[in-house]
Amino acid sequence: MRFLSGLSALIALAGLVATAPASAQSSWSSGEAIIEADLVSDRSIVAPGDSFHIGLHQIMPEGWHTYWRNPGDNGLPVEIDWDLPSGVEIGEIVWPVPIELPLTDTIMDYGYKGELVLPMPVTVASDFAGEAIEFRANATWLVCDTICVPEDRELTLTLPVGPEAEPDEAGYWYIRGALENEPRADPAVAAEFAFEGGRVILELSGGAFANPDAISDLRFFPYQTGLIRNAGVQSVATGEGSTLVLLEPGYAVTTAANSAQAGVITWQGADGQTRQSVAIEAQPGEGGYDLPAVAGASVPQVVSGGILGLVLLAFGGGLILNLMPCVFPVLSIKVLKFVQAAHADPGAVRRQGAFFLAGVLISFVGLAGMLVILREVGLPVGWGFQLQMPIVVASLALLLFAIGLNLLGAFEVGTRLMGLGAGLADKPGWKGAFFTGVLAVVVAAPCVGPLAAGALGLALTQPAPVVLLVAAAMGLGLAAPFVVLSLSPGLLRFLPKPGAWMVTFRQFLAFPMFASVVWLAWVLSIQSGPTGLLLLGAAMLALSFAVWAHGQDGRAWSVVALVGLALGVASVVMIARLPATTSTQSLSAREEAWSRARVAELQGMGQAVFVDVTAAWCVTCQINKLTVLGSAPVEAAFDRFGVASLRADWTNRDETIAALISEHDQAGVPLYLLYPASGGAPRVLPTVLTTGGFVDALEWAADN
Repeated sequence: MRFLSGLSALIALAGLVATAPASAQSSWSSGEAIIEADLVSDRSIVAPGDSFHIGLHQIMPEGWHTYWRNPGDNGLPVEIDWDLPSGVEIGEIVWPVPIELPLTDTIMDYGYKGELVLPMPVTVASDFAGEAIEFRANATWLVCDTICVPEDRELTLTLPVGPEAEPDEAGYWYIRGALENEPRADPAVAAEFAFEGGRVILELSGGAFANPDAISDLRFFPYQTGLIRNAGVQSVATGEGSTLVLLEPGYAVTTAANSAQAGVITWQGADGQTRQSVAIEAQPGEGGYDLPAVAGASVPQVVSGGILGLVLLAFGGGLILNLMPCVFPVLSIKVLKFVQAAHADPGAVRRQGAFFLAGVLISFVGLAGMLVILREVGLPVGWGFQLQMPIVVASLALLLFAIGLNLLGAFEVGTRLMGLGAGLADKPGWKGAFFTGVLAVVVAAPCVGPLAAGALGLALTQPAPVVLLVAAAMGLGLAAPFVVLSLSPGLLRFLPKPGAWMVTFRQFLAFPMFASVVWLAWVLSIQSGPTGLLLLGAAMLALSFAVWAHGQDGRAWSVVALVGLALGVASVVMIARLPATTSTQSLSAREEAWSRARVAELQGMGQAVFVDVTAAWCVTCQINKLTVLGSAPVEAAFDRFGVASLRADWTNRDETIAALISEHDQAGVPLYLLYPASGGAPRVLPTVLTTGGFVDALEWAADN
């Protein structure tokens, strides 16, 4: 009977997991399509061995637009997933020349309005034997007016196959018009790219650019995001037989300065009517231009003291991480292991210290390496970015929940059931030491303190070796107390002797773990909504059931336990399939959602502006909110000085907010910006706030 009752519970749990995604989708309904879309071809009949073009044809209502391959400061380009028969190949999208889509004085997008055709080359194999070719496309795009709406369309086009190809008259003109608007390279035009004096300098020579006086209204559209400030001024100067384009730098310029940069140049011809374009690939130039620096532009610099100062700053930040509330419970587990081994085998303690250091260093450097790779491909990223993925948050919550159950004695480490996950950090010997180091780094990511945030922010503007060196220094700081303890026999004598107190302390440590689980569940509810929280609860229920079933006698119970564990894992995986929620942390009565346009508007009205760049998974952010930003003296100061408060919530990935963080040479959140009432650049406030210092800063912003 006990087995049957357990089996019925398992079936009920499986039903809960299976129906959760369905309930998530039932609240979603597709509205009326905004864009008219179909597939067009310049062939009405195709022949084996034929080459032609097919195109995505879009008609946009007045005021709406879609995006180019580089969407600018916002947006997403069109993406098409093709389902084609064997023997048919289709190439990349041919992007016509884009237009500028300014949203505000500080936000610029690139895209299209009205009617658009995106051609793609098609090749049919010479031995193709089918009677017709069915083109099936799953096309997605973002269409925007004052709001943005993602659209997903299934499109089909069937073309008969004959002995000879025949043109399609309507499709031919659609395709031809788009191809004629494709920017093409000119062999006579050479381009070089340099970054100096706070400016991006593009030197164009040959062809039309030999005479800058004949060129007007020149614009550069880069393929790489973050290369330039899209809404910045683009001015033209005369070089020695060449045209110089002076551009304001973007957040990714320091990593792009040593590699070729491609894009499109458009300009008005000498007749003042014809818009011309050329595709360029600018090679890194030698620089040495005699040009004044751009006002307000800055080149990222290493801190005073050079790289050594940056490394020392990172080491100090790593030391402070040992005291952070999200890291301390994990490290306490290692303290218990040290106590157990210190008096019996000091050599074991030294080995554990070495493997703990290895786990910390490998994890820190690996995470920094991922940041460098993402940065090099042009993505604006920041420290703690992994917690913007709901499946990572859910997996970490489930792991900490399992560790909490283990600390309470619900299962023994090393059993077949739990040897894969939660037991790793609590295993004896080198495995436990190594994975405790890994887990410490994972939970430390959202807890960067003031020294760590400053070091990471500066490091991420530097070349990859500097980033990795700083990450290693931070890891050394985190591991330093344990390494020193493990290598100092004299200090080991001061550790308390093992005893009954260790059982009580071990059980007590389960509750900080559960507190971390509650916090992560709250983060997940913001990222994935109530359904994500439901699936996490189902995973915890499945894990608890598996632990209980494994403690029963009999092989059948072991099978039930494994199935329960599999259901828990399946629940976490399903979280990754949920649509991203648009919910954020609740705004207080005095707060507004951040946008560059709103900051500019408020400053234009003569009002000081405070921008809180935050995330639910950022522990430092939440501490500042509870102790300073939400305190009565600060609330009164906002009213007294008339300072507007905006929040930029980075809980979910947002490239616009990531760019804002990068612009101010920061690694992640929290980031606090205070814009003076008279206008101009913001003042960056400390990562850890104090009530008195913050009130003084508000007064400064109101008076300046």
